[in-house]
Amino acid sequence: MTHYALNDRGSLEIVTENFYDAEILRVFGSLPYGMVETFTGDASLIPEPDNPFDPRTISVRVGENQVGHLAKEDAARYWPAVTRVVASGLVPTAPIVLKATLVDEDGTPEVDATGRVQLSPPDLLFPVNSPPQRSTVLPQGPSIKVLDEQDHAAYLHSILPKSGEARLFLTLEVNQIRTHHGDHAEIVEVLHERQVVGRFSTQLSEQFIPVIRHAFEHELLTAVWATIRGSAYEVSLTVQAARPDSIDPAWYQELPREGDELLPEADEYEVPSSYVPTEAERGKNAKKWRKGMAASGAGQSAFASRPGGSTRVGGKSSAGGTAASSEGGSWNQRSRITLWALAAVTVVLILLALFFLGREPLVSALAVIVAAATGGMAIYLRSLFGPLGKPVPQESGSSRVPSAGSGS
Repeated sequence: MTHYALNDRGSLEIVTENFYDAEILRVFGSLPYGMVETFTGDASLIPEPDNPFDPRTISVRVGENQVGHLAKEDAARYWPAVTRVVASGLVPTAPIVLKATLVDEDGTPEVDATGRVQLSPPDLLFPVNSPPQRSTVLPQGPSIKVLDEQDHAAYLHSILPKSGEARLFLTLEVNQIRTHHGDHAEIVEVLHERQVVGRFSTQLSEQFIPVIRHAFEHELLTAVWATIRGSAYEVSLTVQAARPDSIDPAWYQELPREGDELLPEADEYEVPSSYVPTEAERGKNAKKWRKGMAASGAGQSAFASRPGGSTRVGGKSSAGGTAASSEGGSWNQRSRITLWALAAVTVVLILLALFFLGREPLVSALAVIVAAATGGMAIYLRSLFGPLGKPVPQESGSSRVPSAGSGS
């Protein structure tokens, strides 16, 4: 499917917990202990209407590896926009920055990771227009101030939305002007729907003219992402484009196009099933699975969209506080062996005390004391786990940490 780059003029923290350790590790290939590594690239935002834990989950994937998901409240805000792109037959993407390292948790190596996607607020994700049909779009980059836009204020006010801000596509064209000294110089003019709305400075024009001419040689116009802001009294225009010296050489070969048609805005969109269990989900007997289930209330937590849906606090998962009580609520093989061993020792000691009764009072008394201790330990163990095969119901934890909000 074709990728659709969402507007990336913002930053949003995603949920990256121990539940995604295997997938995050595959993205990096390897990680050192105690040293933070950084990965930058593009991530896909995939809605999962068939997710068994939360049908409003938006997973974040780097290639085939799911490295996290949007927090529950963020997923609710971005769900209409993301599903609109997917229903249009496209894959929504956004730049991602992952930071990860290996830490030691009780002798077991675990991945400690954080992640942010560069994503604008939902109402600024899409441009209000499409680039010309025969055009290539420059990669997004730092904002460039458009000069002389006030000379075209009347036209710009006519396209300024009521909200006072919008994303749009503009085109860049080379033109000649006469300088104050009577000479001719080439500058880059900025146009909206074939209407001039400003220009670049002479210095910036010199940098962009070779790029514009390269596209023109392939019979393409050069389009750029831009932002218009203003009020009833003033209006400003900025272009978000990578400087020519930072454009990937592959761009010059591919001359990518954007502006694929999206479905009209609607309340709901039908999207395909996309849920893929992580490696931790497939290994349900793993320690992290049990930890995640404890933290998420067996998939019923209000803030978790997966069984490992706890939120990282200071780089640690908040699941740890309830993991022990969840694992301690039922019998396992080791617990059974320990209980029977304590019971057997208690019986042997009682028989030994009876055997030496009247013969060696000191030995008999010592055996009774030790038998009382081992018997007490067996009774305490049984009180923790209940009758064999029947776990004692555990009270739900009250110290869960709500899911982290967006970093927009």
